[in-house]
Amino acid sequence: MSESSVQNITFPVPRWCRNTHIQSLLATVKLRRNNIKKRAHKLIQNTEEWIIDCDDGVKLQSFVTRQPHRDGQPVAPLAILIHGWEGSHESLYLLSSAHTLYQQGFTVVRLNLRDHGTSHHLNQELFHSNRIDEVVQAVKKIQQEFPAPKRLLCGFSLGGNFALRVTNRAKQAGITLDKTIAVCPALDPADILIKLETSLSLYIKYFMLKWKRSIRKKQQLFPDIYDLEDDLKTDSMRELTEKLVQYYGDYETINDYFDGYNICGDRLSQISSPTTILMSKDDPIIEYQDIYSLPDSPYLTKYLTKYGGHCGYIKNRRLRSWLDDFIAKEASTLL
Repeated sequence: MSESSVQNITFPVPRWCRNTHIQSLLATVKLRRNNIKKRAHKLIQNTEEWIIDCDDGVKLQSFVTRQPHRDGQPVAPLAILIHGWEGSHESLYLLSSAHTLYQQGFTVVRLNLRDHGTSHHLNQELFHSNRIDEVVQAVKKIQQEFPAPKRLLCGFSLGGNFALRVTNRAKQAGITLDKTIAVCPALDPADILIKLETSLSLYIKYFMLKWKRSIRKKQQLFPDIYDLEDDLKTDSMRELTEKLVQYYGDYETINDYFDGYNICGDRLSQISSPTTILMSKDDPIIEYQDIYSLPDSPYLTKYLTKYGGHCGYIKNRRLRSWLDDFIAKEASTLL
């Protein structure tokens, strides 16, 4: 792929926020939560949980906010959102984007991946990043449950990876998507682990804390199946991943596991609907240069920003994210 097929774009980032770590850390800081929840009050108030039944008894948790029905008004478009690893429907970037889309007139479904949010009890088997079949099934069920004139799929970080894989399989699975947006998507997991290992230790500590908490919750729910305390003693993400690969099955090594959800090269060649990828050059978690390995396609639009960190894109002192503006503009083509 030629570098010219990736478009460099800018957003109004303040000077004090032109730092990869400030951008990334502010994206999840609790200081933003009250403001975002206040702005998203209507979305939250009108949301209901919906458990989606997939094949083989798998259940995935989602949260649906329908547009109010008005006689004579057209059916609302549909937006499906997928969070990042160890995030949930309540992650700040997701909640803020969901509010933006709801305000635009979309019915919004926030889909939790297995063992995320409050869904650990729904399935015995542990989450891992190659469980794409159930996410494809869930997206199809959502589409069937909420017939809409236009359908948007939007994912962040690992959720961006899932969104791109769903879009790649959409035609074969009988899913109709009018647009997909992937923000800071995980492209090559092996590169991501290396980047985490060489970046601020704070990031690995943050993810390891949340991952271990999630595994312990699973262990408490299914004590007859899991006894992972010895494995959880490590502070190495690589070592814990290697230990857990044996529980996932089908993978002899960590590289086999990573290869299963690597989407670089020509692995997205089946995408046949408009798809936008947004990445940042200063992302401390995702290796942005992997975007240059993606195929040239009339369906793929690839953007790079100089600043933004990982799903941050903070644009002012009120800690508002430019992501909301970007997603609103991309989604406006469906209205």
